[in-house]
Amino acid sequence: MIWANFLHFYQPPTQKREWVERITKEAYRRVLAGLLENPKARVTLNINGILFDLWRKFGQEDVIEMVGELFGRGQIELTGSAKFHPLLPKLPEDEIKRQIELNGETLRHYIGDTYQPKGFFPPEMAYGPNLAKVVKEMGFSWIIAEELSKPGPVAYDRIYQEKESGLAIFFRERGISYQILSGQLGTDQLFLEALGERVGKDEYLLTAMDGETFGHHRPGMDKTLMELLKLEEVPTIRLSDLPERFPRVEKVETRPATWALMEKDLEKKVPF
Repeated sequence: MIWANFLHFYQPPTQKREWVERITKEAYRRVLAGLLENPKARVTLNINGILFDLWRKFGQEDVIEMVGELFGRGQIELTGSAKFHPLLPKLPEDEIKRQIELNGETLRHYIGDTYQPKGFFPPEMAYGPNLAKVVKEMGFSWIIAEELSKPGPVAYDRIYQEKESGLAIFFRERGISYQILSGQLGTDQLFLEALGERVGKDEYLLTAMDGETFGHHRPGMDKTLMELLKLEEVPTIRLSDLPERFPRVEKVETRPATWALMEKDLEKKVPF
């Protein structure tokens, strides 16, 4: 088994300085420092452009430098997204494109022209087939979506492709993701026990969580995450590297969902 872990960093444009500084101190800076100390770890990050602006505004340039160093090393990849974190499927196509372009311009300003993202994270993982079409047209290779966006079970020994757009789509494993972010898998042993026989199989684990979980919402969880990322039994990989590792492709029809969606919401046909 190989582990593709995705983390999402975001603060709203109206966030107060004290909260940006506190969350950065308790979570973002600790996670980034832990990755710098563990050069074998590979993680896919989304950092919305507005957070880079807030870091600069409130004197957190060291964090921007840490992101740049990790990116330059190839330890992390940075996805595309929407700068101000709107629910993209609810917007007209022109505004979807504007938000994505603004985000790209902002990240290139801070990271440089080497920022050429392959993957895309829709804020709140708010996904719909209409969004997949736009994302594909804008040159992205893949999008990450909630497991419930795929009718039926997901097999993690292959890559899925959205039927209409042809865009690769990676489905988050909600069960393991929730177990990690809720603190249920706080030790190496518990993590490996939760994975069970999957550890020895030729498949991947795909988790996706908010970065604030690790140290801010759950104090000490930043250390736990770093220990899990060091496990030799479950080496890590960036999401963009998955297609080369797992060449089998299956086309699927998809449905709207967010990462906060519950099955009862699906039954009511209220995906957002």
